[in-house]
Amino acid sequence: MGNDSPSVRMTALLFEEAGKRIGAFPTNLLRILLASIFLCTTLFFMTGEFLPLQATHAEIFWLGASGIVGLAIGDGALFISLVILGPRRATLLLSLAPPITATLAWFLLGERIDLAAIFGIAVTVWGIFWVVNERHVSEKTRGSKTKGVILGIISALGQAVGLVLAKQGFSNGIDPLSATILRMLPAAATLWIFALLTKQIRPIMHAFNDKKAIFATLGGSVVGPYLGVWLANVAVKYTETGVASTLLATVPILVIPMVIIVRKTKPSARAVTGAIIAVIGVALLFLR
Repeated sequence: MGNDSPSVRMTALLFEEAGKRIGAFPTNLLRILLASIFLCTTLFFMTGEFLPLQATHAEIFWLGASGIVGLAIGDGALFISLVILGPRRATLLLSLAPPITATLAWFLLGERIDLAAIFGIAVTVWGIFWVVNERHVSEKTRGSKTKGVILGIISALGQAVGLVLAKQGFSNGIDPLSATILRMLPAAATLWIFALLTKQIRPIMHAFNDKKAIFATLGGSVVGPYLGVWLANVAVKYTETGVASTLLATVPILVIPMVIIVRKTKPSARAVTGAIIAVIGVALLFLR
């Protein structure tokens, strides 16, 4: 979503590290809880209120639904994919979000898809799976590669649907910070309710014993769901949905130098080329 591309590349590395240490679900739950606290505190310093009490019922509904689909479900799938595939391949699968967005708009809103858009979708999908199916990669696969890919696709679907729902929530002019809170709180509530129902609260509390994981989660929460999602909502509000989605799709390229710097590993020429091809496909889809 537009301006949070730099945050996503850093967040992917931080949350992958935390996810490997304490698990993907506790990482997702804790980072949304922390981000909710940061956002509400920021709103208090700006307006004197911890919650956006002036929001309409429509804004609460659409933005809440966007948060549940995009942040709770979509990002939850992404974090498991990060642990399995690593940050470079997992974030590359997020490039499927713009084509999915365009396809949903075609089915649900009757928006026209021309030959250039179809070609862009084909290029994007080919570029992504050309990289994902590379046999010799610098990132280790932890667990089932098929599961990691499926969850990566689910994360892209969640992001696409969440983006469409968020855009609907901005129709009455709500400010991006309030909108981010209205997305974050329902997502946090959904995850905590699920944790209670599945009796995962105690393992989550044990996660606080791992200081490295907590610091990684804290850092990722500030860079990602706090600043990143907030800035992403600024992009959704003030730009076309397709443009915002296209800018976000540059994450797979931006994450490559971070992997080189942090992991001291050099992605293959195929990985770099495939990421560039996927982003070009997204550009063909929307910037035509």
